[in-house]
Amino acid sequence: MKKSTLFCCLLMLAVVSKITAQNPGCDGVRYINDVFTTVKKTTVNYAPTVGHMGNAMTLAMDIYEPEGDNLSARPAVVLAHGGSFVLGDKSSMQPWCELLARKGYVAVSIQYRLFPFFTLGFPDSLDIFDTAVKAVGDMRAAARFLREDAATTNLYRIDASNVFIGGYSAGAVTALHCGMLDENDEVPAFLQTIIDNNGGLEGVSGTVSNRTYPSDSKAIVNMSGGLYRKEWVGADNLPLVSIHGTADGTVNYVYGLAAGIAYLEGSSLLHAQAESVGLWNFLQTVPGGGHTDVYSDVQYQSYRDTFWLQATNLLESLSCALVDVDEATIQPENWSVFPNPNAGGSFIVQLPETVESANIKVSDLLGKTIFEVKNIKNQSVVPLQNLPAGTYFIQIQNPAQPAQRFAAQRLIRQ
Repeated sequence: MKKSTLFCCLLMLAVVSKITAQNPGCDGVRYINDVFTTVKKTTVNYAPTVGHMGNAMTLAMDIYEPEGDNLSARPAVVLAHGGSFVLGDKSSMQPWCELLARKGYVAVSIQYRLFPFFTLGFPDSLDIFDTAVKAVGDMRAAARFLREDAATTNLYRIDASNVFIGGYSAGAVTALHCGMLDENDEVPAFLQTIIDNNGGLEGVSGTVSNRTYPSDSKAIVNMSGGLYRKEWVGADNLPLVSIHGTADGTVNYVYGLAAGIAYLEGSSLLHAQAESVGLWNFLQTVPGGGHTDVYSDVQYQSYRDTFWLQATNLLESLSCALVDVDEATIQPENWSVFPNPNAGGSFIVQLPETVESANIKVSDLLGKTIFEVKNIKNQSVVPLQNLPAGTYFIQIQNPAQPAQRFAAQRLIRQ
């Protein structure tokens, strides 16, 4: 069964046989819509490590939190910046960290070890692979740091069970390898040697106490990244949400030499592989988009909006899944809206067979609620209330079982 839209996981995560707890911040608004107006940033050291030349160094991270938030445990998203593993700074992820923090997440932008080309000269492919493996270890150390804080001083009020990873360009490459590559994958000898020389996939970064905490994550946010081998994407890997321009000349949308140095397989191949194995994933393709203009040009704003709506719906669904379950009996229930695309004044709702009536919510690409209708029946006609042309998302809730979640439907208004 195809799972090309991540909204399917809203249902897949919620149909369970035993319910004992849920994230207290889960109200259907937080983690999807903006619920805070201001964000505070704190810079802290998170991991001592060893540089490319054997030098001791300490890595720092910027932690972005929603100002005035009193929730005791918040999901965290660890992001890494771009720069081809030779340039870049954690400050460049500020816009995306603030976007997430306004929705209620704790967003983290990490410093990771870059190749010192001013000292060692321009890197070759082996140098870049070595640096990427180091970056993976650094990202894992960051996840462990957050969990250690949650278990001790709890300064940042992290929900240790909900840590996500992602990044842009080289940072996305880091997150993809951090989340997809494991000891069960077939790895070329040269790469295995690099991994072994860097302390394995966990790396060497972090304090002694840091290394006693888990480094795993729950999903990957991929912004113009790639993976060395698409076959490392398996059915049991992390859910993946991606955005990538078809004209990307740095990390190819399909495959090629990233930055002219190291081979990577791009988001389109990773999406196809994920589809083939049934892994939850979404790819926002940006026709004609390059490597950087996708994130800045006005002409691509709608693609960015759709990507972040998909991404935050994924993170919210994972963060708000009912926990401590004995057994998951997960089968999606089909429902639909039609006609779609729609040029008329109304649409018709085909409800799941098990739902007698439902509440309907219509949202725009930014997650803003446009209107709601209560207690509609199967085959009900819902007026579109003069909605302008555009893309909207339709969500249903079963008032008889409020904990249920259903895949949202996209409605194209012509």
